[in-house]
Amino acid sequence: MGAGASATQMVFFITSVIIALSVVGAIFLNIQSISSAAIMGSKAFAEQLKTDITIISDPELIPYNSSSGIYTFYVKNTGKEELGIQYITVIIDGTIVADSNLNKTILGNDPMWLSGDVLQINATTSLSASSHNIRVITNNGIEDTFSFRIP
Repeated sequence: MGAGASATQMVFFITSVIIALSVVGAIFLNIQSISSAAIMGSKAFAEQLKTDITIISDPELIPYNSSSGIYTFYVKNTGKEELGIQYITVIIDGTIVADSNLNKTILGNDPMWLSGDVLQINATTSLSASSHNIRVITNNGIEDTFSFRIP
């Protein structure tokens, strides 16, 4: 009878150890996942802090090519982060301008939009003679808004 009780206690002990290890493993995976998310979030936040842009076009004189319907805007990278221009979003009067209607060129022909570089945005759109707004947004959510008037 003593050996049977010992065997039962041994089975309960081994089961308890297995359950405890399973719980520890699950908690470890959750903590590791949370830690990775925090690291990614802090990197994205640091990138946002280093990113800044400024629309430097003249609000009274927006270059316009009447034969092709292209308006030209200039945006300067005033931050410390280099940016890829393929991820720039342009919104005019609350409407997203499709990439097919945009031509984005870095003046100076750099492959990346470096700090201090100016981006020329040619937008093919139809605008009436009135006040308008353009919003340029980077891939990490940093933006600048600019009001201009078409005579």
